[in-house]
Amino acid sequence: MKKTYVINGLVWIALALLVCIGGLQLGFGSFHEPKAGFMPFLAGLLLGVLALIDLASGWMGRWKELREDREIWSGIHWGKIILTMALLFVYAFFAPFLGFVIGTPLLLLILFRMMERRPWWTILLASLGTTGLFYLVFQIGLEGQLPRGFLGF
Repeated sequence: MKKTYVINGLVWIALALLVCIGGLQLGFGSFHEPKAGFMPFLAGLLLGVLALIDLASGWMGRWKELREDREIWSGIHWGKIILTMALLFVYAFFAPFLGFVIGTPLLLLILFRMMERRPWWTILLASLGTTGLFYLVFQIGLEGQLPRGFLGF
């Protein structure tokens, strides 16, 4: 068994504990009247449970077949990762100006096209559908505040 897997699991568990403690310090409230720490506490709890499951399943046998680090990192397309990060920064910078309705489909068009070569009509439909669904849920359903942009929507 590799020590790095155990250390990785313990780091995620420690992070989950810190998030839970921070959530409790903000105030948990109740399920009927949640306070500011409600969601961070639940997110930390979920992260901790998943980290424990990963640690336990690895301990029980998943780590018997160890691979070298070179094998794990060899198939990664670093150019796509760097381009994706750059696109997300550009999106975050221009989102207040372009707005959610214009900026998000543009971002998704590029990201979907970069992931896998598909026909343009499929990518366009997927990006517009995803943007529309998120708009319905967050702007209309939850009455959130998405960036409006220079056109006002």
